[in-house]
Amino acid sequence: MATVEPQSSASLDPPVALGAFVVGTLILSWTISFVSITDTVPVYTTLLLMLTPATVALVIRRVQGYSVLRTIRSSLRGSTSRSLLFAVVYPVGFIGIAALLALTTGLGTYQAGPENIVITALRQGGVVLLIVFLFESLLRMYGEEFGWRGYLLPELTVRWGRVRATAAVGVVWALFHSAFLYRAGVAIGVENPLLITVVQAAAVFTISFPFSYAYYLTDESVFPVMILHLIWNIINPWILGDIYANVEGLVAGQIFVVNGEGLVGVVLGLVALGGFVILFRRGTLITS
Repeated sequence: MATVEPQSSASLDPPVALGAFVVGTLILSWTISFVSITDTVPVYTTLLLMLTPATVALVIRRVQGYSVLRTIRSSLRGSTSRSLLFAVVYPVGFIGIAALLALTTGLGTYQAGPENIVITALRQGGVVLLIVFLFESLLRMYGEEFGWRGYLLPELTVRWGRVRATAAVGVVWALFHSAFLYRAGVAIGVENPLLITVVQAAAVFTISFPFSYAYYLTDESVFPVMILHLIWNIINPWILGDIYANVEGLVAGQIFVVNGEGLVGVVLGLVALGGFVILFRRGTLITS
């Protein structure tokens, strides 16, 4: 990826900018969750939340003297074949193993019926609706991924190294999700929303490691991470259930247990985390 040079001297020191990004993003996301979610979860809430990290990061980049358009273009360049392959294979493999584990241990049972959102889009509006769905979804993915992996991760990696930087991003990412999941749980009446929020936060922390690896496999591009995120968001709720809406997937059971962002996801994620730590330290296939 070509380096984007600031158009003027930076007026915001990098450590201050990083702190402003983390604090600003969390305050805005928590405010959106607590203000917009009452007895229902508005459709626009997730859109606002997912656009928040990139919006804050781009504002900070602009204050530092960088062109917003050049920053966006640069962040989408630099994909590699191995990063794109990993972005597809990892979520499919992880969720497949999670489903197999849930079924073989009796934590979940197979049920026919839940339809993949891609099939739903095709059935209801054909190719046009599918294109609109994919475009809108990728916009949401960019909203998160430029903030987390396009801005915060590389800035922290320079200072702390890959493992500590990924762990730090994982903590912030988990906090980012927590207010929404808790408020949504209360709104739809799930039992013990706080427990579900804690479990999902732990899962999100572990998921930060494969997402970082997808970024490290590129030449500083967030596009493969967007693809990974999109595939995860499509097949995890379809197969293992929607932990945000408390709706079962093809594998029926307690969603906070069988889900890829539930207890099964935490267990598998911790195993995978150990492997990614080794890959990070060895620099295996890493270009960023």
